[in-house]
Amino acid sequence: MKVILVGYMASGKSVVARRLAQLLNLRFVDTDKWIEARSCKTIPEIFSEDGEHAFREKEKECLEFLIDQDNMVIATGGGMPCFNNSADLMIELGETVYLEAGVQTLVSRLWDEKSGRPIVKNFHAKEDLHSFISKHLSEREEYYKKCKHIVPVDGKSVETIAEEIKCILL
Repeated sequence: MKVILVGYMASGKSVVARRLAQLLNLRFVDTDKWIEARSCKTIPEIFSEDGEHAFREKEKECLEFLIDQDNMVIATGGGMPCFNNSADLMIELGETVYLEAGVQTLVSRLWDEKSGRPIVKNFHAKEDLHSFISKHLSEREEYYKKCKHIVPVDGKSVETIAEEIKCILL
């Protein structure tokens, strides 16, 4: 079984995928961590030194590597499904789950961790961040909503979300 979690940044993909992997007794893979290890750079360093295009190519390379792997839960980067026909490839590869978070949830989660997020690090007012996320999320949702399963996450614990996904899959 291969389970692939997608969603906007700060929707909980990594923490939920880690817990879900434990519940299903599968390996956990975080594509951003895979890219960082392969590149010997952090995601912010890749964005600032090499640019977003180079990062998207590294995401594609990661997904191509994972094609032949099995028995894992994969946490993807927020933009991964939106580039290089990755959403369609993910759907072919396994069970795709969109962790659907509302704009207000995303703003509250991202506001305190902006520095590690290259595309939102320069926002200085919550209203501006809210406007950006609203627009950006609406652009990406067409890719996210291609997933086989959609799980709303607002107001839920990691444990609850992971259990819900487990029930959907089994």
